[in-house]
Amino acid sequence: MSDTIHLQSERINLLNRQSCVKAFRSANLPIILKSEGEQFINRNILSDCGRVPPNCLKAFLISTAKKMCIIKLIPRIKTLFKSEIGYRGYYLDAGNLRHIDMLNDFSQSR
Repeated sequence: MSDTIHLQSERINLLNRQSCVKAFRSANLPIILKSEGEQFINRNILSDCGRVPPNCLKAFLISTAKKMCIIKLIPRIKTLFKSEIGYRGYYLDAGNLRHIDMLNDFSQSR
């Protein structure tokens, strides 16, 4: 049991040091978007390395901002951390493949 606790705390430490997670958590974003982002992070931690895929996180944040009608934040989200937006128009969320609308120049990542 102590190994499980130790491994879990190691994963949390790795996650907290991941640049995209640090950038997201320190960003000045609406609370509802931050809450959704935290839920995404928690359900998408890769079990083999204890990290979240940055491309998927960025795609999720953009998709969620669009759904919340806070499109004006998308340029800021695109520059929060260095990564692409999903993978060729798609991203994974809890093992489910999701499509992100790449219209309106959402394909640029930086």
